[in-house]
Amino acid sequence: MRSVRDVCIFLLALLFSFSAMAQAEVEKGASKILKLDAKPIDMAVSADGKYTFILAAGGKILILDSSGQLKDTLKVSDSVVSIGTSPSGDSLLLADSKADTLELLKISFVVDIDITNLPFKGPVDAPVVIAVFSDYQ
Repeated sequence: MRSVRDVCIFLLALLFSFSAMAQAEVEKGASKILKLDAKPIDMAVSADGKYTFILAAGGKILILDSSGQLKDTLKVSDSVVSIGTSPSGDSLLLADSKADTLELLKISFVVDIDITNLPFKGPVDAPVVIAVFSDYQ
């Protein structure tokens, strides 16, 4: 009689332990489709998540910002078949199947600083502007 009771307790404990597990569920949200001007081959995302690099047919790298807007296009070899980013985020890794190479392409982004209505010294149409933020520590 005692063994029947032990088996029942074991089965109840087993039943309660599995009933506590939650079933995972995935919900599909709104999607956005971006029309590209070339066939995509591979893609990578920058370490900070701000940019998406799409390797496209014809040796193009399309650079999209986080909102999906095209920021720039780079030309690379037509035989590049794979793209990745370095952990630091300052280089693209390009695998070239024809040349059997892995190229580290350094990238940096130019940032425009709006100096409208800010005090300046020198001609307005100077080819170089040096911004000094002396009031920030």
